[in-house]
Amino acid sequence: MKSVFGEAYTAEDDHIHAYQANRPDQSVKSAGEVHRAAPATSRRKMLGMAGALGATVAGLGMIDAKPASARTVGVSTSRLLGGSHRIVDMSHTWGEDFPVFRPFVEPPKFEQVASVEKEGYNTLMITMDEHSGTHMDGPKHFDNGQLATDEIPAENLIAPLVVVRIADRAQKDLDALLTYDDLRTWESRHGRIPDGAVVAMDSGWSARINDPARIFNRDAADKPHFPGIGWDAAEFLESRRNIVGVAADSPSLDSGANNYLDPRAHKILLTTGHYGIEWTANVDKLPESGAVTVIGLMKHKGGFAGPVRMFGLY
Repeated sequence: MKSVFGEAYTAEDDHIHAYQANRPDQSVKSAGEVHRAAPATSRRKMLGMAGALGATVAGLGMIDAKPASARTVGVSTSRLLGGSHRIVDMSHTWGEDFPVFRPFVEPPKFEQVASVEKEGYNTLMITMDEHSGTHMDGPKHFDNGQLATDEIPAENLIAPLVVVRIADRAQKDLDALLTYDDLRTWESRHGRIPDGAVVAMDSGWSARINDPARIFNRDAADKPHFPGIGWDAAEFLESRRNIVGVAADSPSLDSGANNYLDPRAHKILLTTGHYGIEWTANVDKLPESGAVTVIGLMKHKGGFAGPVRMFGLY
């Protein structure tokens, strides 16, 4: 029997369907199974655009020092990228008032320890959890045998971007999940998920960033409610598609309900060498297919996670 995009169903598809019930009796893949980087040949079209983005970044670094307002209008992305392109900032600005997912994360602390008035320069001392602001959960977050964030290959941080929209459903269901069927529907419209891709959930949650109560939606038992990646979708992406990572515009890869009880989307993806980005911004401003993401990751030794500056380019 054929799927909607022409791929034959197998017994493994039946196994994946079992995850749609999010049943706790299903087991995940071995923690020792390491995800392979996507072949270079799958990246040729994507790297043409991403390489041009590198030229943009290099170009920005060569601009003479001027007031920020002057610098921001001094570079034409169309000229540097060759054609008309847009760059979307997929990271939130974060500080001491940025929402944190307690009890797992504590708020950061910012202290100015030098100023232009006293020392002649400005410096902040920042004390923070790795999971602050828009950040990456690295493979080692759930498995000591996997890569630390500083060991993730640089080529896995430039990737085709797949955007799957569930915002309409999330408006009605606070515990909405990105599902296997959502991925199949995406592929029926756009073709097979590209090798080496990052799959991003657009649940509309980033619009709630300045209203923590509406982000977490804690009930009388203090249980949070927000969207996440379903276990069936995670299993499909891990076992049937050659992606490098996933991204969620909510506080966690797992939904609020699952995160407390069984964060299995994390376990399925991270223990097999993938990474996950949480708290992404502006995903709704990106096309469902055809974009490239570039992830600037804090490179601290032995990291389990780390803040990112993430961009979408199309």
